[in-house]
Amino acid sequence: MSVEFPAMPDVCQGGGLSGEFIALLSALLWSVSCVLMALGTKRLHVLPLNLVRCIVSSSFFLAMLPFFGGLEALLAVPPSAWLWLVISVLVLLVVGDTLYFRSLDLAGVSWAMPVAGINPLWAILLATLFLDEPLTWGLLAGALLVVAGVTLLSRPGVHSSNGRAIEPAARRKGLLLALLVSLLWAAGQVVLKPATAGMHSVVANSIRQPMAMLILLAINLRTGHWRELRHLDRRSWAMILMASLVGTGLGTLFFVMAIQDIGAGRTAVITSTSPLMAIPFSMFWLRERPTRWTMAGTFFTTVGIVLVA
Repeated sequence: MSVEFPAMPDVCQGGGLSGEFIALLSALLWSVSCVLMALGTKRLHVLPLNLVRCIVSSSFFLAMLPFFGGLEALLAVPPSAWLWLVISVLVLLVVGDTLYFRSLDLAGVSWAMPVAGINPLWAILLATLFLDEPLTWGLLAGALLVVAGVTLLSRPGVHSSNGRAIEPAARRKGLLLALLVSLLWAAGQVVLKPATAGMHSVVANSIRQPMAMLILLAINLRTGHWRELRHLDRRSWAMILMASLVGTGLGTLFFVMAIQDIGAGRTAVITSTSPLMAIPFSMFWLRERPTRWTMAGTFFTTVGIVLVA
């Protein structure tokens, strides 16, 4: 079974760069963004944080849109693609991210993050079933190694959430949510391929990001969480704005381009290596020290990337 979508023109490609390199570049930008967020967000709620990210990325893509067809390019997007884009926004940016941070709160980082991190395996399976992407032993083995490596890299020193003990029932609920998140992320990534077929990544994101921004704005106004933004100082604002431009802007631009070039499955595996990319930045900016888990995770992730690429 496969999803039919039109042929993709050359304008969607990365200017001669390989899809694997573009995916790695996306992972690198996301890793820088995560470190900048850690420097600036402190205990800011995820809803206003995601709203700011989408406002910045929406401004970025809409500013670039006139150079990639402008309004004519948007009007040329078929209704079916709009539907896929709406689904990808809801699954990836709204429901997926919100449930992910809820799972972190319930189960703790050391439990929830590795479970949510198996999404490349789901992405490979879904891309094979619905998009007819090839499934090879190298891709599967590489994905398993990357998931194992990222799990080790994400392993913190304590199994707690915000410094408090976690009840078994809350942990079970958090793990179930993390498992659901891994599936939602994978589905959202796979949907992006038919959703963005035949259009440039800038055009696709000029639809996705403002759509997510409007949804998150409505949720923030409803819940009142936007008021937390009033308490941010200038340094925090600077870090969040830079992180949003680098990660949600440039990182997402290259992420969609990679999916268009090498497929959703391989892109999901390669971009899931962002924790590996974040290590040197964390050591320099956050003064974090590498551990034996870091070294083991680096080895597994690197071998996995080689197999996938």
